[in-house]
Amino acid sequence: MAEETREVRGRLPKDLKIAFEIACVRLEVTQTAALEEAIRDWLKKKESSDQQS
Repeated sequence: MAEETREVRGRLPKDLKIAFEIACVRLEVTQTAALEEAIRDWLKKKESSDQQS
């Protein structure tokens, strides 16, 4: 059974968006996979900084 998903939207500076697209192509990773990894890493970072406060 496939995991249920939801769409996330946001706006980025043009140069950051282009750099992200290029990096995904070079690394042969989908933008979805890269965004999921980035969000998971960001959440871990924020959770660990909250615990240190």
